[in-house]
Amino acid sequence: MSSRFTFTFSNLCGTVYRQGNLLFSPDGNALFSAVGNRVASFDLVRSRTFTFPFEARCNISCLALSPDGTILIAVDDEGHLLLANVAKRAVVAHLNLKARVAAVKFSPNGKWAAFAIGRFVQV
Repeated sequence: MSSRFTFTFSNLCGTVYRQGNLLFSPDGNALFSAVGNRVASFDLVRSRTFTFPFEARCNISCLALSPDGTILIAVDDEGHLLLANVAKRAVVAHLNLKARVAAVKFSPNGKWAAFAIGRFVQV
């Protein structure tokens, strides 16, 4: 008996919150959270949730959302950065910061991002 299945990842069940910051979308209708090495989004208006299909190499420690809510930065415990398009739920770029990142934040105009690495801030 042969059957074909096409499964698409839609949500992550069974894992717990492991530090990292929480982010509200600019309109306040969604909440983003690091769940292990993935990012989950909770739609607070429709009471729905989804997990982004990409995953980091290890647990995500920092999240940042651009002021317009289109770009998400996720940095894991080892300093590997994922730059993702929120609407398409896809990774746009990978970057290795080569050190643990304590915090990340977009500038108010969304053009720059600042990273707290060790005793320094890198833009």
